[in-house]
Amino acid sequence: MYDKQKNTMETNATYYIDLITRYFCGEATPEDIRELEAWVKADPANDEFFSSYHKTWKVLGETGSPSADLDREWTKLQATILANTEKAANEPLVIPFQKSKIVNLKSEILSWSLRIAAMFVVLAIPAFFLYHYFVPPAERELVAGNSVTEQVLPDGTSVTLNAGSTLSWPSRFNGKVRNVTLKGEGWFVVSHDAKRPFIITTGDLRIRDIGTSFFVNTKTWGNTQEVILVTGKVEVYFEGRPGRGQFLFPGDKAEALADGRVIEKSVNRDPNFLSWKTKHMEFSNTPLNEVVALLAKIYHVSIRVSDDRMSNCRITATFDNQSLESVLHVLKATLDLQIRNTGAGIELSGHGCN
Repeated sequence: MYDKQKNTMETNATYYIDLITRYFCGEATPEDIRELEAWVKADPANDEFFSSYHKTWKVLGETGSPSADLDREWTKLQATILANTEKAANEPLVIPFQKSKIVNLKSEILSWSLRIAAMFVVLAIPAFFLYHYFVPPAERELVAGNSVTEQVLPDGTSVTLNAGSTLSWPSRFNGKVRNVTLKGEGWFVVSHDAKRPFIITTGDLRIRDIGTSFFVNTKTWGNTQEVILVTGKVEVYFEGRPGRGQFLFPGDKAEALADGRVIEKSVNRDPNFLSWKTKHMEFSNTPLNEVVALLAKIYHVSIRVSDDRMSNCRITATFDNQSLESVLHVLKATLDLQIRNTGAGIELSGHGCN
């Protein structure tokens, strides 16, 4: 079975490299050009190879006069491919590629050298196709240790992980979807591709991007998983149940209960859900124990209140990218606290609040 697939791929590779060669020689028919255009648009790997072939062809042509013409014709082809997506499928495609501009060389020697070079590419292209279609992409993993970590994925998607979080993804995205796996907290700004949706896997939960920026937390209290949408639209559903979950819009929050496979949708009312990334915090009559819990999460340090009578002391303040020392100084002055570094963490004490 493998040998049959391999022979088929090699045959297709030889066919398309010959088609590309005829195109650059100015010998392609209108039917050839339409077929070549469809092949280039069918797969990013095809487009990448076509671009590489063009560069090789242009370098070989630098010894003669047609290199500038090649550049112009290449630009025409790219523009036509992009523009043609708006045309009807049965509308004929005409690419103004004039043979006289390309093959009007100073001698037949250059023409033959180009064809010989093309034959070398013919020998190499089966390996390219076999690698793309049969060799699975390597699995990559990013582990955020004690600090916030950023990563740009192969499709241009930007991911920020909170400390202690892990993201895994393939070295290249093949197929009809772009799958990644998250453990912990992550902020995603997804590079939108309508033909290949971006899907985050976290346990049995799936978050399907429809062009968005959003926050995912797989470590909330009560064995729940949380998704908060900032821009765009996402679908949150359990494995095997697409279309039966919840669609989120900007400002929405979804809490997924894994045990009962229930997804609850609400309006996000937490202004500090992204504070671990931005260090921007807003407190409005917030109990001290909640403030301390957030500070411990943002600054990755153990902080505790020594007396329960102080837990309900209220704080109203805004902090914007300030150091922990600066924030603690404000709390100390506001609530008349004593702050002590125990070596194992920070301890807050005081006389309590009325």
